[in-house]
Amino acid sequence: MDNKELKAKKSQSRPKKKLVRTNREIKRIKWITAITILVVAAITLYFIDTRSYVASVAGKRISKAEFEFFLNQQVAYTEQEENLTTDEEREKFWTTPADGQDPWEEAKIKALDLAKEYAVQLIKAKESGMKVDTEIKTEVLYLLASTQGQMTDKQFTDYIKGLYGVTPRQLQRIWENYRLIDRFKEGYIEENYEADPPGQEEIKNYYTENKNSFDEVDLSYVIFYKYDRENYEDLSEEEIEQKRQLANEALEKIKNGENMDSVIEDYTEETVSSEDSEEPDPIGKLTLQYFEGNSLVEWAFENKVGDVDIIETDYVIYVARIENRTDFDDVSEDVKNSMEEEAKEEFYDDVLDEWSLEPKYNIIKNDTVYEAISYKK
Repeated sequence: MDNKELKAKKSQSRPKKKLVRTNREIKRIKWITAITILVVAAITLYFIDTRSYVASVAGKRISKAEFEFFLNQQVAYTEQEENLTTDEEREKFWTTPADGQDPWEEAKIKALDLAKEYAVQLIKAKESGMKVDTEIKTEVLYLLASTQGQMTDKQFTDYIKGLYGVTPRQLQRIWENYRLIDRFKEGYIEENYEADPPGQEEIKNYYTENKNSFDEVDLSYVIFYKYDRENYEDLSEEEIEQKRQLANEALEKIKNGENMDSVIEDYTEETVSSEDSEEPDPIGKLTLQYFEGNSLVEWAFENKVGDVDIIETDYVIYVARIENRTDFDDVSEDVKNSMEEEAKEEFYDDVLDEWSLEPKYNIIKNDTVYEAISYKK
């Protein structure tokens, strides 16, 4: 048998390939394809879903954005407490263990605690039948619009990201939830808190311990600027020294009994801008409330009525006299109201602590996501 005959015989013995599939086969292929697509989609969604939250509380998930919001706030608070002002200081602090503790992990733990309180209150609010409604949405949108002002969308996004660690849309959702929590908290306190009004002696003792929080101080002052007010350039040391001499002249005149308003008129460099309101505050007069970090304010609250002195800051020189300070009789009602509000806050905080200790509100971390959140400059 030659080669041609052999090939022909082999060819006749092979089964012929089907060129056309049956309807049953086509349906089977479609079914397999559909199942494959669904499985791939399910796996993809599962992968995305398991990386979208950091922890859960009683089934309520704490999203990655929510956790990063709390972490960002905790980081900012810590950096302020530690007086970290440069990128180098911040990086060194967050990446250097101290006393066997990792500061970054400590911040994450505190952020997780804040997130848990947030989740517990949201659960309680929704259990009571409350939800984010149109009024809350409108309030938050107005607040966001006011915050954005004249910024472009990109500028606003960068600003919010830098300040809160989330996008404006994520922040909107968080603020809406917080407004819901506030509403729930107000209602809970109103319904459950039993007031025990403080007595007059308690109010007076509280005022004595916290005078600066309630008092106001009236000042008269002369001001000299240590910079050129037209171009905002610093003056030379010689020019500043001349102003110090003028400040000492004004101080001596006040001490010698010269009329304070006359001294202000003769010496102060303060002027009323044409852009000021129709009834601007008189030149050289201030009513101060206390806050730390301002040299003039701290001097005013540390001294007594009638005291006069020179207070120099980085940018100005003041010659100031204390004209008046409120006392207990002036602010007793404010003190009482503050004590009552503080008592309400303590009541609610205690209740929140009790809720948080309930086993059903134990926080369950999503370790894969939680551990992946590392310090970034």
